Amino acid sequence: MGSCLSTTQVPLHTAKLVLTSGGLHEFNVPVTVDQVLQSFPSSFICHADQMYINDCIPPLKASEELQLGQIYFLLPLTKLHYPLEPSEMAALAVKASTALSEGSRKRGRRKKVAPFFAEVDFHGNSGFSGDRKLGFSGEAKTVKPGLSRSGSVRKLQRNASKRAKLAYRKFRLRLSTIHEGIVAEDI
Repeated sequence: MGSCLSTTQVPLHTAKLVLTSGGLHEFNVPVTVDQVLQSFPSSFICHADQMYINDCIPPLKASEELQLGQIYFLLPLTKLHYPLEPSEMAALAVKASTALSEGSRKRGRRKKVAPFFAEVDFHGNSGFSGDRKLGFSGEAKTVKPGLSRSGSVRKLQRNASKRAKLAYRKFRLRLSTIHEGIVAEDI
């Protein structure tokens, strides 16, 4: 008697696994690490939010489930007991960004993913205090004092500052003064 529409529900949240090749595997149902590693025997899986610069990468346990809405990395076993260098973190961020944008393009929608390394204290001030480390998602972790921040973070801040100044300058150039005539009154 009436019209019917039939659509398939695509889950919005999937567990995303970024491969070493830069590819992306998405799981729309919870799957264990052990099940995934059967296809990749010489690798381990780590959570993107638990990776910190100059720290060893913590692997997930074989019995853990990949949570929907989270990003994970598949890395070779050779990286298991070595600290994560800033350049490696940047390379992983680029791989994740590329894989996520390619994955969303295939589904017909485009997402912008911009990995951002920021440090903000609890008072809202940004900067580096010398006792915090930056992670993949931008959250900070307390470390021993005396460690200096890497050159790549300094360069990122310097470039961001230059972009802000340039944007301000462009905005300022578009504004002009409107000169109004002065009416002189005879007394």
